[in-house]
Amino acid sequence: MPLIPDIKLLLGAVVLLVVVRVLFTRRPPHPLPPGPKPAPLIGNLHQLPKSLQWFQLYHWSKKYGPIMHLSMGGQPLIILSTHQAAHDLLNKRSARYSDRPRMVMSGELVTRGMHMLLRQYDERYRLHQRMEAPLLNLRSASSYRPLQDMESRQLLFDVLAEYDEVGAKGVDFHHHFERAMASFIYTVNYGYRLRTGYEKELMDGKRVQAEFARTGQVGAYLVDSFPSLNYLPRFLAPWKKEADELYELECRLHLGNLDKGLTNPGWNFSKHMKQSPEGRDMPKVELAFDLGILADAGLDTSTVALDWFIVAWITTGSSWVPKAQKLLEEVVGRDRLPTFEDRPKLAYIDAIVCETLRWRPVVVGGVPHFIKVQDSYMGYHIPANSIVLANAFAITRDESVFGPDVDDFMPERWMVDEKDVKAEPTIDACGLNVSALKDLPQTGFGFGRRICTGRIIARNQLFIQMARMLWAFDVEPGINEATGQRPKITAEITPANCTEGFVTLPKPFKVEMRPRGQWVRDVILRSGTTHGIDHAEVLNQAAKDRERA
Repeated sequence: MPLIPDIKLLLGAVVLLVVVRVLFTRRPPHPLPPGPKPAPLIGNLHQLPKSLQWFQLYHWSKKYGPIMHLSMGGQPLIILSTHQAAHDLLNKRSARYSDRPRMVMSGELVTRGMHMLLRQYDERYRLHQRMEAPLLNLRSASSYRPLQDMESRQLLFDVLAEYDEVGAKGVDFHHHFERAMASFIYTVNYGYRLRTGYEKELMDGKRVQAEFARTGQVGAYLVDSFPSLNYLPRFLAPWKKEADELYELECRLHLGNLDKGLTNPGWNFSKHMKQSPEGRDMPKVELAFDLGILADAGLDTSTVALDWFIVAWITTGSSWVPKAQKLLEEVVGRDRLPTFEDRPKLAYIDAIVCETLRWRPVVVGGVPHFIKVQDSYMGYHIPANSIVLANAFAITRDESVFGPDVDDFMPERWMVDEKDVKAEPTIDACGLNVSALKDLPQTGFGFGRRICTGRIIARNQLFIQMARMLWAFDVEPGINEATGQRPKITAEITPANCTEGFVTLPKPFKVEMRPRGQWVRDVILRSGTTHGIDHAEVLNQAAKDRERA
């Protein structure tokens, strides 16, 4: 028989199948959420800028509302831009919205499915949650405060020493924050401190974090958009070799740290997890990755929050720093450092912590969730297999929640009105004066079943470091050696002012951190360096305090 009729028959069958599918496929009862008009095939890919995408999404939300739909080359992307929308879906319906989108390069190849942030919400993920939970709850967090006290004392000592060397040229504040935070994390995780902040373990950890941010970037690898490409042989898939090298780097770092943690003197997270019911029979590399990811997450987020605190201090401090320093003088005086015992009377410092995390969320664009089944919300259809992103920047500018002037840094927005303050304040196990602060959402720590488990420890660290820096120093931009001038630091959000990755931080600059008086110098020098302290004994005491709690 001739070939032509067969082709006509085949084409006819295809057309018939398409018609049948159109006629009998059930259409969703609701429309998709509004959003910018997509182009054929590529959808909205061409409309998103290469940098500060969360900023563009925020501006779109003003036009399209609290829930938006974008098509990323056919992949549905749902953007949530108010706290109410994020709460309704990611908290109240967390059973449906707790998965993560598939990340072939960073999730499957580089970390072999062991990165807690990217794990699917399955039984293995829940096992890791159960293993971590006893170490990160409120009572346990309170037992680590002596270690945080120790590292923040060392921070002041180191900053003062560098100031005495460089003066008005300014200190590298980011480095001092990073060392203090990393040393605390490595102490509780692995039982060893970091003296300089240039140790190989920390340098390798920073490289791992940088590579995670790079390999996890949307559009960085074609295989993330077309996962079937991963079936190609290695000579046609060059990303596999790159992924193997990064996996080996991360393995060496995390396994090496775990070995140190298991053999170092004193109690630590490594020993506790290894002996736990969940970790006892867990493969060593899986346990090592859990501890390593925990360390990486805490290091990045808290350090960046402190960087933005300095930017807020320089650009807006005239409206709130004098108030904070006056309170510190009244509560603490000039003969000693602020301590955690002062915290119940220093609610305004905790308000500064809250406002820093709101004003510049660390993971500013949010971490994507994934829903495998279709859903509906506010009269809109949410397709199955949608990526769902709560835009933290937009949410923290929700005036219905945070009040007016959301672009301004105003710690007062977190304070309960004086007439409503309870006579008997409610103080939690870490000293936080709960009754003095408004119950506003802490959106920077995520939502639902994927909320950051280390958030209480992080808030404790931010409190003690901010309180002591405000007590000790006046700050202004360091003098640029090339120009002889102090640079103008601005809070404006532009690619020129921000460095993007997994987190968004201000571009590097130095700050003159000038002691507020001779009394500051006297107290810091009397406190002295903490490197002679037996931190293993402090860890053992923390373990005893945990058991009593």
